[in-house]
Amino acid sequence: TSAESGRSARVMLSVVVLALAGARPDSALVRPTARLARPIFASAVEALVINQARASHILVDTEDMCDAMRTQVEGGMSFADIATTVSLCTSRTRGGFLGWFSVGMMAPEFEQACFDAEPGSLVKVSTNFGWHLIHVEAKRHHLVDMTPAQLRERMGVGDVGGMQFVDVRSPAEIEKVTIPGVQWINLPFNEYSEWGDKITAGEILDPSKETVVICHHGMRSSRTAQFMLQNGFQSVVSLLGGIDAYALEADPSIGQYQNEMKGEECSSCG
Repeated sequence: TSAESGRSARVMLSVVVLALAGARPDSALVRPTARLARPIFASAVEALVINQARASHILVDTEDMCDAMRTQVEGGMSFADIATTVSLCTSRTRGGFLGWFSVGMMAPEFEQACFDAEPGSLVKVSTNFGWHLIHVEAKRHHLVDMTPAQLRERMGVGDVGGMQFVDVRSPAEIEKVTIPGVQWINLPFNEYSEWGDKITAGEILDPSKETVVICHHGMRSSRTAQFMLQNGFQSVVSLLGGIDAYALEADPSIGQYQNEMKGEECSSCG
């Protein structure tokens, strides 16, 4: 249902934004991050290319149970139906579906098994959370950061047709500094609970379009980009170093600003 999809969207974004860890839910697969370092940016920094995988899984207590589930799937039973019935992970409400995830987001053993496997295959692996039967659905290499110089160049030659631009800063920040030349859609990061459902439902943005996300220093935009990718967006990039780096490296005329709140992990200054 749309309500369930909305709840799933909020859970997925909470995982990316807060790096939550809990007992048995799929968010527990994600490795917690104690501190998020500010991006280091320079004109020489190249766009970051990372591995991504899309998978579903069934979490059980024992290897014997995992083998039994594999036998049932290979015998023709629906993976999603089995996950819904027996999985210990909260992803069972989505038939075990985890969406797209990147290197470093999952438990090391889990992601290694996914990236080593061929799309369409079944693999099993043990982690601290139990035994996982994983259906690896697809893999891809994806550009997740765009440098200020790259954005400036594309805007300069008019290569922005069909793109959509998202600014996740607060309205107060946008009043201080903005990048001219394109139409920005404002989705304040701290208000994700209000727009997360609409993103998932495709009511605000077009998942098929190339999407650029910006914030002040690149942290909020990076997390939002990951959320979008997990929810079916085909091509999303985060501006490396944020609008602050853009002002330093690409267009000093727009100026810079300082947020009143300090701290590397504060969502108001990321």
